[in-house]
Amino acid sequence: MNDSEIELQPEELLAAIHRHINQRFFEKTKRDAKRLFLALESGKELPFMTITSQAQGEVACTLTLDHSQFVGKLGFSAFRNALASHLSRTAIKLQKNEGLNIYTNDARCDMIFHIPGFVETGSKLNILVTGVRQKQPGFLTVRLLFLDPEQFQTTPG
Repeated sequence: MNDSEIELQPEELLAAIHRHINQRFFEKTKRDAKRLFLALESGKELPFMTITSQAQGEVACTLTLDHSQFVGKLGFSAFRNALASHLSRTAIKLQKNEGLNIYTNDARCDMIFHIPGFVETGSKLNILVTGVRQKQPGFLTVRLLFLDPEQFQTTPG
């Protein structure tokens, strides 16, 4: 491990992300949260949090939103409802100390916590998850991702 790497367990990382998302979108004013949403929706990558370890250094984290697979029109209310569902399910998983559903792509330094948040828009269900991507040692991007709901539909059989 070099000077700019911090070793975190996935549960610790997800708990830190969960706390900061909650602070930014639910503990701040609705106006501030909407401003943040609009910046993310427009494709901006925003400073999000810093994870510090006295013994190991720090990791700077940015936040992005990928809504390319969202079905319908994504507005602030739909986003916030999906996020609330996602945070609630994440809190339960962390409290119960249940194993996390984690998908990794080592080649891209990606990890997705598959603890979905759901929001219904019209007759379509949209799914929100959190992922992280390590750009380089000492830098992480926290990614809020809407997944294609069609991939989760089952056919009667």
